[in-house]
Amino acid sequence: MKKEAKRAATLVLVKDSDEGLQTLLLRRHKQLKVGSGSWVFPGGAIDPEDGLLGEQEQHTAMVAALRETQEEAGLDVPLAGLQFLSHWTTPSGYPFRFATWFFVTEGSDAPVKVDGEEMDDFLWASPAHFLRCHEARQMLMLPPTVVTLCELAACENVAAVRAFYANREAPFIEPVKANNPALTCMMYPGDAGFESADDSLPGPKNRCYLDNDVWRYVCGPE
Repeated sequence: MKKEAKRAATLVLVKDSDEGLQTLLLRRHKQLKVGSGSWVFPGGAIDPEDGLLGEQEQHTAMVAALRETQEEAGLDVPLAGLQFLSHWTTPSGYPFRFATWFFVTEGSDAPVKVDGEEMDDFLWASPAHFLRCHEARQMLMLPPTVVTLCELAACENVAAVRAFYANREAPFIEPVKANNPALTCMMYPGDAGFESADDSLPGPKNRCYLDNDVWRYVCGPE
């Protein structure tokens, strides 16, 4: 039986700096059952009390994203300005499944204070820096983080980030795992193999594949 996905929310904080666009990632404590040691955007499960402040699910998720950011990073972020960018659902077959709303907003220079329980480290850096560290296997990451970082890496500043997400329809993504025992490959809507789970089909690519603990994102016409 397909395990129900737990509702969750994530907040992507971005800010302009002298070095260009930066974003915030936190490192999940190694003792956690899910994503231990991974670098992630602030976020977590939606609690029942979050719904008291938002009648619609998206608004409830926004409240949860702000609460989790405060709990994990000690940052108080205003609700105004949050922008919906994507929704990710863990594929079936995994022991822990989440249906996660992703939002983006502008961050500040306020000091980050990780809680020490769920998160044990943090870093403000450019999206390209994070991707290089992941490729060098210096930072563990999960596919939604990698895909989002790739999108941010194409943006010069906060204004460009907002314009990018404003000009596209936010996708709802439930990846399909390729039927390929030799390769761990997650395909997303728009990929030629998405409907059939066949990663060998010619055509457009929109997928992540695992290569020596590194998730590599491929998106393009071929």
